[in-house]
Amino acid sequence: MQKTENRKVENRGNHLREMPRRSFLKTVAGGLALAGVAAAGLPMSGLLSGCAGPGSFDGWRITQYGNPEGNQSMFYTIEDRAGRLVLIDGGYTIDTDQMRQIIGRFKNHVTAWIITHPHPDHVGPFNEIMADPGKIQVDAVITIKVNGDRYRGTAQDYGRIEEWERMEEVLAGLSQVHYLKEDDELDLLGLHLKVLHAWNEETDALEVNLCNNGSLMFTLTGKEETFLFCADVENETEDYVIERHGKELERVDYVQTGHHGNWGLTTAFYDHLQRVGTAFVDAPLWLTDTIDGPYDCWKLIEYFEGRGVELYSFRTTPNVILLR
Repeated sequence: MQKTENRKVENRGNHLREMPRRSFLKTVAGGLALAGVAAAGLPMSGLLSGCAGPGSFDGWRITQYGNPEGNQSMFYTIEDRAGRLVLIDGGYTIDTDQMRQIIGRFKNHVTAWIITHPHPDHVGPFNEIMADPGKIQVDAVITIKVNGDRYRGTAQDYGRIEEWERMEEVLAGLSQVHYLKEDDELDLLGLHLKVLHAWNEETDALEVNLCNNGSLMFTLTGKEETFLFCADVENETEDYVIERHGKELERVDYVQTGHHGNWGLTTAFYDHLQRVGTAFVDAPLWLTDTIDGPYDCWKLIEYFEGRGVELYSFRTTPNVILLR
C-alpha cells in the first residue's frame, strides 16, 4: 500500500463489521535451511538495548519500526541470542539511512532479507542497499516471483511498477536469491518458516490488487509460539488461505495485520486466529485515527480491542516482542 487520496474504495465494501467509532488506538508500549527450494549454507542481536551482539534472552526478538507522523510502511527485524539478524521489508527509500544504521549494529551482516512484495513502502531500502552494499553482507534474499506481464497490465496508480522493475534489476545481479511459493518451509535462525501464500495462479486471475494479494504470507514458529506475517494480502485472497491453511491459523499467537490494517483482510479472516493475543498494525496516526474519511483501519482496531488483543502500531515504535 502507498498513501494516496486517488484510490477508489467503493468496491471494498463494508467488509469489516460495523462497531462504535473511537478516535484513538489502544497501544502498549543457525543458518538457513530451505525445504522445497534450493538450500543455501548460511552463516544475527540486541535492538532492545541498542547494541549488537549475543543476547541473554531466550527466544527470538522481533521489532516493528515505523514513523508515527509519516506514511504507512512495513519493516521488521528478527534477532536471535547468537547475534544474528533477519530483515523483513524495510519501508521507503527515505528509510535507507536508518536501515544501514541498524545493519551496522550487527557488524554489517544480515543472515536473510525477506521481501514480501515490491511496493515502494516495502522495498525502498532493499533496492538502495543491494545496488550498492558497501561493507554490508546479505547471505540470502527471500522473496516472491512476480508475474511481470500481469502486474504491468493491472497495476494501479499507487503500484509504482518502477520499484519492482528496479528490484528485478537488483535481483538479477545476485546469486543468493530464493523465490518462495506456497507450502515451502525453511529453518530461519531456529524458527520454522511456513509459506501460507505467495503469488500464484489465483493471483494472476485477479483484476486488481495483484501485488498486494501476491505478497508473501508466512508463519514463524518458535518452541512455543507462532507469528503470522500477512504482508499486504487483502480480502480477495483470504478465502483461499482459510480453506487451505485454516488449522494453521488457529495456532497463531501474534499477527501482523494485512495491508497495514486498512482495506485488507476482513474480521472473518481474523476470527480464525483463535488464540491470537497481539496484533501489529503497520500504520501511522493519520491512518489509525481517521474515522470520517475513506480508511477503515479504525474498525479493525475496534475489532481487536473487543477481543482483548494487545495492539502495536507506529504510535509507539519501535515495538519489541519476544517470540518463544
